[in-house]
Amino acid sequence: MKAFGKWFRNLALARKLILINVVFIMLPLGLMGYFAYVRFAETTESKVGDYQLQTLKQLTLNIDTYMNELNRLTVMPYQYPKVTSYLETKRTPGQPLTLEEISELNNFVTQVFLNGRVDILGVSLYGAGGASYVVLPESQYVTTYKLDENLEWLNKFQGHYGQPIFVATHDVSSTGGNIYKAFSIARELRSFDTGQTLGYIVIDVDTKFISEILSRVKLDAKESLYITDDSGSLVIRKDNGDVKIASALYLGKTGEGVNHVQAEGGGLLVSHVTSEVTGWITVGVVPIASLMKDTDILRKYIILIGFTCVGLALLLYVFIAYRITQPLRKLSRLMRNVERGDIRIHFPVTGKDEVGVLGHSFNGMVAKLSELGYLLYETEIREKDAQIAALQSKINPHFLYNTLGSISMYAEMEGNREIITMANNLSKLLRYSLSGRKEHVTLKDELDHVVGYMKIQQMRYEERITFDMQIEPSVLDCKVIPLMIQPLVENSINHALDKGVGEGRISLAATQENNVLTITVEDDGIGMNAESLESLRSHLRNTTDLGGQSGNGLLNVHRRIVLHYGVEYGLSLESMPFQGFRVVLRLPVMYLPGHRKEDYGNA
Repeated sequence: MKAFGKWFRNLALARKLILINVVFIMLPLGLMGYFAYVRFAETTESKVGDYQLQTLKQLTLNIDTYMNELNRLTVMPYQYPKVTSYLETKRTPGQPLTLEEISELNNFVTQVFLNGRVDILGVSLYGAGGASYVVLPESQYVTTYKLDENLEWLNKFQGHYGQPIFVATHDVSSTGGNIYKAFSIARELRSFDTGQTLGYIVIDVDTKFISEILSRVKLDAKESLYITDDSGSLVIRKDNGDVKIASALYLGKTGEGVNHVQAEGGGLLVSHVTSEVTGWITVGVVPIASLMKDTDILRKYIILIGFTCVGLALLLYVFIAYRITQPLRKLSRLMRNVERGDIRIHFPVTGKDEVGVLGHSFNGMVAKLSELGYLLYETEIREKDAQIAALQSKINPHFLYNTLGSISMYAEMEGNREIITMANNLSKLLRYSLSGRKEHVTLKDELDHVVGYMKIQQMRYEERITFDMQIEPSVLDCKVIPLMIQPLVENSINHALDKGVGEGRISLAATQENNVLTITVEDDGIGMNAESLESLRSHLRNTTDLGGQSGNGLLNVHRRIVLHYGVEYGLSLESMPFQGFRVVLRLPVMYLPGHRKEDYGNA
């Protein structure tokens, strides 16, 4: 919460006004529209679910009426004592029937198929002692059919106590080899005297007669209708769409109900009714997307109109907010200009409101700053003049030149050539260093200065320093900043010799490529570890002063180059512990007036 408060306080005033408008006006309106749509969709779904449930109940009632009629056929064996007596007999597979038995069984079967029951495909009688009489499709009688004791429906009679069993759709083979789709009704036949199981009767029924009942129900394009048994096995289906639903969504549910479920293809409205006669479950499935297609069209129009109105209102509010805050933004820009040093500005005051009062105060502040700035500038000029006068009083170049000349003369009288050489080189270095009025010199002049400096250092260190230069002739007349290379060489001496590491080898190379002058100074000294090297690189990148203090020679050179030529030029550093230090200096290739690159290209 604190983070949000801080973020809100830092927002621009115009954005604060827009955010308040969105939060307190547009957001409540959007939520109201959303909840209104959701309520409308829920009401529509509920009414469709109720209608679907009533349709399924009527469909289930029609099927139950048909099933009760078929169920009455399963108790007909009790009307034929000869049939029940036959089922009680012990029979071996293939044992022939007597003419009397055949006559009685045929008479019974004829009664089952009475009145042209074309919906019945077959009738099967199975005795507990092995007797059987099976009528397969295409009117063929089989008397040697053996009952498979592993049949799934046979195990369902446990606990049913003579109640019929309804078997889901399965394949029935005729004696001619044809396959028929059928569902079956099975009943356990028991003795009235002993209660012992006599056998079973199974009636196979063509599924197309249930399909005719289902055909009376009109379905939408993507609506589906299923009938399954209590284990989820499909009895029959009517499907105008591609909707697939797992039986787990309705298995275990009893009675009737309507549920909103999620499937792979999206939301579904699933209604179910359980038959009290068969125990079968009639399931109706309607995709929510299909159900809400008219509602979705209405929603799109409402959303379009709502967004249009909200967008226009938001644009108007944004325009008003930015018009109100425009003077404040202008005042902010003027303040940033003052921060950058521009105090010759004025804020136009057009009113006497809070912005006008703030503008008057700003103009008064700028006037005071202008006055103070002039006084400060005058003070700085006087201070610099005083510093220059003090330096001039302390340093008299002619005095130094004359003193070095006297030293050289006395050394020559004594015959000391080392002192003469050092004094002459030192005089050249001093003359070059004090010629600060020149903004640029040639690379040749700069290298001559470095050579003189190295001669003094080699004499000082008694030839323990090895200095090597590899210079392309074409770069000798390039324009460079004076006193740029000597600090780099001095740094290499400190690392290559004064640290007591390495052999004192220092190399200097200068090349040019793609209009870039590259000067490399490398030593074999102590080097730097990665942490120290990165710290020095960061110091070069982020420090804006010119250095000048002890140990800041590299910084001084880098900042002078950046100020003259831009941030794409300057120094880059490379080093590893005990493997030397390399400084690469990059400058643009430029020439002094009167010097041409072509004059040295073939030297």
